[in-house]
Amino acid sequence: MNCYNQPDARMPAGAWDSHLHVIDPVRFPLLPSAAYKVGTYTGWDATIHEARIGCGHIVLIQPSIYGYDNALLIDTLKAFGPERALGVVQFDVTNTSAAQLSEWNDLGVRGVRLNFQSSGSTPPAEKLKEMLIKYADALRPFSWVIQLYIAMKDIPSIESVIPTLGVKVVFDHFGHPDLPKVSKSRCPQSLDTDSLTGFESLLRLLKRGNTWVKVSGAYRLSRLPGPDWTDLDPIILELLQAAPSRLVYASDWPHTRFEGLDIKPWTSHLLDLTEGKTEQRNKLFRDNPQELWAGNNATAKSAKL
Repeated sequence: MNCYNQPDARMPAGAWDSHLHVIDPVRFPLLPSAAYKVGTYTGWDATIHEARIGCGHIVLIQPSIYGYDNALLIDTLKAFGPERALGVVQFDVTNTSAAQLSEWNDLGVRGVRLNFQSSGSTPPAEKLKEMLIKYADALRPFSWVIQLYIAMKDIPSIESVIPTLGVKVVFDHFGHPDLPKVSKSRCPQSLDTDSLTGFESLLRLLKRGNTWVKVSGAYRLSRLPGPDWTDLDPIILELLQAAPSRLVYASDWPHTRFEGLDIKPWTSHLLDLTEGKTEQRNKLFRDNPQELWAGNNATAKSAKL
């Protein structure tokens, strides 16, 4: 195995990748209304990817291009088994039975994704609150997670309801902040997080205890070229300081709409940012996702690459 394929030696043993997708348009056709087209990325491809970055546990996330058709994700979970892979599905809470949720739970499903950012159509605050309550009621018996993908500016409008849901909530991709453009007069590392609408709301939620956020998708947010996307560093460092137990690393592979991107250098950059802080590093890559995803049972505790 050459250096390109070897994981960073600093990656904690038992690390998790909390966000990746499997996509197979040939065997499992995309929605006719899919917002983008993408190549084929199978469970085997995911295994190769995870070996490169050093993660022994994965969480498969239902992509928007499959909508409520979770067939490929479920098929992949069956192939891996819950000691290796868990999953987050999408479903219509108004017509999905508890029996269906129970069946998925046995296969390793641990959450539902409510994805509004990809379509750019986040519901009004009151409607979104109602949706969150309905999904929480359905998920609570299984100790599942609500994975929420909305813009950071919309977080304050639902801040009051999230602590009352009685389920875990995780925000995708740093909570999706709108970063300012980087100019010659402003160093990327000088970003004032107070200027980010919704960031303080996110911090308060993380400190309340039932909310997590994914350290992921930097390339979707950054105003800088990769591979380190350092204008996200002030956010990462503040989150590590303020809520070290509520962050989970995720690669966002296969980087839909950014296919061909290599996330390994940025993963190593995160290891750089936690250099000399072993507890923070272990929490980000291993302990926090273990609590978030596998806290309701003993699955996914012993898998090795």
